[in-house]
Amino acid sequence: MQSQQIVFIAIAVLALVSVAFADVGLAQEIRQIYVRGQGSIGVDPDLAHITLGVVTQALEAEEAQTKNAINMRNILAALGEMGIKGEDIETSYFNVYPVYRYDQENGEQLTGYRVSNTISIKLKDLPKVGEVIDVAIKAGATNVNAVRFALTDEEPWLEKALALAVENGRRRAEVMAKAAGERLGPVMVIRDPSTQFEPYFGKGEMLLSATADRGMPTPIQPGKLQINAAVEMVFALE
Repeated sequence: MQSQQIVFIAIAVLALVSVAFADVGLAQEIRQIYVRGQGSIGVDPDLAHITLGVVTQALEAEEAQTKNAINMRNILAALGEMGIKGEDIETSYFNVYPVYRYDQENGEQLTGYRVSNTISIKLKDLPKVGEVIDVAIKAGATNVNAVRFALTDEEPWLEKALALAVENGRRRAEVMAKAAGERLGPVMVIRDPSTQFEPYFGKGEMLLSATADRGMPTPIQPGKLQINAAVEMVFALE
């Protein structure tokens, strides 16, 4: 009786193995095309982030900090007069550090202290970007680090770029299948490896050096924002 059970179990195992190998053979018969689709869309920005600040230096740290605070208060007051709310301004960097000068005889010598205070301004009225920079400089700003243009809501544009990527992937697969004398089948796998949003940067320091000395308005021209999407797709061949 026990030997019959062993024989039955062995037959059952062989049957399962045969089914497994049959499935593998069936999978191998499905011919496939692998493609990568790409989509890109240019969008006009509706938001700007302006980063600017004040750097002051004095023999004593307290004196440098006091000078810096006066300039920054003047800047904030001027921005407030333009209608920019306090909630749209935030401190992004603040630092106090000693300044040394190297002397061959005595080595490094402390010559004073430098204070750096940087703020980030969020602005939805893009035509006022240049004016904001000019007003801040007039009020005491010593550096404009960057102007970055962005979108208030990126998601709808990301979805459009992704749809373009899928369409591009299908077209590529159709071209490949036709060139090989085959017919394209259904999508078997589709994957979004990455979707990238590339903001546009304007360099404020370059604009400052070119125009501020002559009292001319700072020209700021928003560029197109590029949103890129990619998909990886697998199609079956009929």
